[in-house]
Amino acid sequence: MSKVHQFVITNPQMCIACNACVKACVKHAYIRGKLSKKRLDVLSLESGKMPNQCRQCDDAPCANVCPTGALRIANSCVELCEEICIGCKLCTIACPYGAIVIDAEFPPSIQEEVETHLEAGCISGLKSIAIKCDMCAGIESGPACVSVCPTGALVFVDPVSGECKFGKKVKGDLAPFLKTIVPDVEFKDIPEPVLKKPKEPVPTPVEEPQTTKEES
Repeated sequence: MSKVHQFVITNPQMCIACNACVKACVKHAYIRGKLSKKRLDVLSLESGKMPNQCRQCDDAPCANVCPTGALRIANSCVELCEEICIGCKLCTIACPYGAIVIDAEFPPSIQEEVETHLEAGCISGLKSIAIKCDMCAGIESGPACVSVCPTGALVFVDPVSGECKFGKKVKGDLAPFLKTIVPDVEFKDIPEPVLKKPKEPVPTPVEEPQTTKEES
């Protein structure tokens, strides 16, 4: 088998760069008690636009270099324990996809101090830690970015069970794309694409011939 970890991937041909996934990511991170920071970023490249996020590597270079064990391979993915991360940035260097960043946010307990002293480096209580996609661990419905994608470009893949999760609408054929990403797995639950109905032509109004006074 080419891959064993669960992961979220995007078909760039279907992505419209609407940033709905980014907004959902931040919202659900806050709901889950995590830092309310985005764990994916929409990239605009010459080849197209698509979200970039953790690929949940089977060999996980980030976990191999983490000095505290905050990054670890468990539960069919690469987990991050934010509580023991020291923000050393080694994982950001090791990640081949640039899918890990170091960030922080001000807790409410020091918000007044933040407003008084704008120099972030001199404010107490601010801890920088690694931020990466955890596929919305703790949410039964799965990754929030997948659920809100309006085109179905984002898909959650479990290569071991051969199951996928898609958005509400899939506006393209994902079968060839998934076959390219995970060639050794046969997925049976790929939905039929929602095809846009062509607009019916508006009938052209027929103008009645105008009569002249002589004709009348």
